Parts: sequence; C-alpha cells; structure tokens
Amino acid sequence: GIRKKMPAPPFTTSTMQQEASKKLNFQSHRIMRVAQELYEGINLGSELGGVQGLITYMRTDSLRVSAEAQQAARELIAVKYGQAYAPETARVYKARSGAQDAHEAIRPARVELEPLKIKKYLTPDQYRLYKLIWERFVASQMESAVLNTVAADFDAAGYIFRTSGYTVAFPGYMAVYEEAEDESAEKD
Repeated sequence: GIRKKMPAPPFTTSTMQQEASKKLNFQSHRIMRVAQELYEGINLGSELGGVQGLITYMRTDSLRVSAEAQQAARELIAVKYGQAYAPETARVYKARSGAQDAHEAIRPARVELEPLKIKKYLTPDQYRLYKLIWERFVASQMESAVLNTVAADFDAAGYIFRTSGYTVAFPGYMAVYEEAEDESAEKD
C-alpha cells in the first residue's frame, strides 16, 4: 500500500535534547551550553554580517514558527530541493495545550545560513547541533514522504512469519532529516 509520512515538528527544548542525545550523543548540559552559544551569537566574519545569533531562544515548548521564517524556508526548499518538496500551504504545528507560546519553536534565526556555509566559524559541537536544528526545521516545512509498504507472510515448520518493509516512492522531508529511531522500536 501507499503511506504518507509527515515530518516531525520543529524542536522544542525537550525534543531537541532527546534528538541531540540520540543522534549526537551529547549530554543534556552540553546540549544546552552549545545551544546557548548559538543563541547568543557567533562571529561569522564581515561578509556574513559579523556576530549573529544563529538560533531562536532555546528554552521553549512552543511549536509556533513566524510567517517570515516559514516563507524563507519554503523559498530555500524550492530552490535547493525542488518545487515538489515545498507543500502547497505552509505547515503549522500545534503545541499541546498549556504550552507557553512566548517564544517560537527552536529554529535557525536565518535559514539561508546553511550549516556548511558557516561550518568554518563554528566549533565541532556548535556545527553538529546547528546542523541538527537546521535540518529538523527545514524538514518540518517540507512535503510528506511517500512510502510503498510491502508485507510478506511465510510458513516455516508450521509457524507463520510476517515481515514488512517499504520503499521510498518520494523522499519528501526525508531528503533532509529523519528522526532517530528509538532503541525500543527494534527492527523486525
């Protein structure tokens, strides 16, 4: 069958900590220290405007993204990945009720500052966390992935075994970012 898979929303503090812990193997205090450095500003040299705060505020449980940031992401996606990767309408994510909405979700302050473009100005930790935040945000604004799912049953010594998998018909956001798999969700 055909299945659409939606991208994950942009990061909140807790989801950033979970993913950076799984994907980068960073401890919580290291994640927050590096995020603070990215937020406070990095000197990107005169051609990129000197000291720039690279991410929005890193203590937030909001999933809100400004219209300007959505538009900038959509333009970048269309140019870098192709129009097919940019959804017809901008994606909006709803935070659970009770979330404080004072700040936006954690995202790059300027999406056009692609990780590789500024890598030389960042420490390895800063680069890895910035890249994770950048990719998660860009993916969150992209078209869903389209998967062709297949399942097969086979009989072995009177036991029925089922295996399933999928092929990617259209990568959508997966061209940029895939969530770290939980160790608990072991592969079949």
